[in-house]
Amino acid sequence: MAVAFTVDAPRSFEANPGLIAFQAKQTIDAISVRVNGKEYRLVTLPKPTRRGTVGPFGLPPRELTVTVVGFHNGSPVGKATASHVLGLPRAAGTTNRTTMTPPAAQARMRRLSKPPGSSAAWTVDLSSGRGASWNAGAKFSAASTAKLPILITYLAQLKRDPVGAPGWGALQSMIRASSNDAANEVLKAIGGGSVETGGARVTALAHRLGAVHTDEAGGYLPNQDRKGLNPPVRVNDQPQIKCCKIVTAHDLGLLMQEIVEAANGRGRAHAAGLTGRDARVALWLLSNTDYPGLFEPWTKCVVAHKIGYIDVVWHDVAAIFEPSGTLITVALTENAGGASESAASRFAHGVLQIAETGLAEPERTAPRRSVRSAG
Repeated sequence: MAVAFTVDAPRSFEANPGLIAFQAKQTIDAISVRVNGKEYRLVTLPKPTRRGTVGPFGLPPRELTVTVVGFHNGSPVGKATASHVLGLPRAAGTTNRTTMTPPAAQARMRRLSKPPGSSAAWTVDLSSGRGASWNAGAKFSAASTAKLPILITYLAQLKRDPVGAPGWGALQSMIRASSNDAANEVLKAIGGGSVETGGARVTALAHRLGAVHTDEAGGYLPNQDRKGLNPPVRVNDQPQIKCCKIVTAHDLGLLMQEIVEAANGRGRAHAAGLTGRDARVALWLLSNTDYPGLFEPWTKCVVAHKIGYIDVVWHDVAAIFEPSGTLITVALTENAGGASESAASRFAHGVLQIAETGLAEPERTAPRRSVRSAG
């Protein structure tokens, strides 16, 4: 027997910007959204409907219990409650592709004080479509940032809701605690019991999404230089890499951007099977990690991120959900003499400052000279 009223978004264990999706046996003409027991928003629908989507209208940026009540002619038809909903601002629903690299922001990236060894940075503002980068095409040892494409691939392959699925515990451990053993479990699930096959499938999907330098199985990928991208994907300083699990600042930023886009029902990862629900669960996991990383200490906004740390590297890739728009930020640092978390954090702070202030700076351009056609 069909339930009188069901809510597809928000559901428990997801990040949500006030996006409400519902179904009902009878027509609904109004929706009440209650946050932690108090009415937050009452929405009158343009016309009565049995299925609809409302928002996004933004939710308080913290863990919430959200109850959605459907009404018909002033009478409640049904309600659904979701716990562990991480509220995001309304602007999280805006995801513009990056089409411009402001020269001033790019110059600031170039002048940014960098830690000893090699470093790279990549950032885009999804509300403005602007970005900037430094050394974004250089290959770095991935460390645990390689778990980001594993997360995307697992969810894209999964044919059921991830919460409560057999791999839900391993997925939480892989992202929230950055467990290597859990990552191997997830790779086996992707590869039909084989870690190696799982790694190959992760690499293949990452390449389909445009992260062409990412290699989950290890090794180099020659002849893959990318030109004409915003922001640029150049190699300014290539660190020495011994083996295995390779990423670039561009690739990590692109993969995080794909998760944010999929959460809004758009993008290549969404087309490859990453549903809006999957992506919102991914953002909840990435926002509830055991480690603050390099960007979270410098902002009060919700940060979804994945760090990578071994003795010679400190990395972080993040989606920062500011009220004015979502920033994707990447900071990679590698030092053969030993990585410094504090030095990497200062570098990340500089990247975030450029993302917050430099991408929106107006550019001074010379006026175009008029050209008269002969004739």
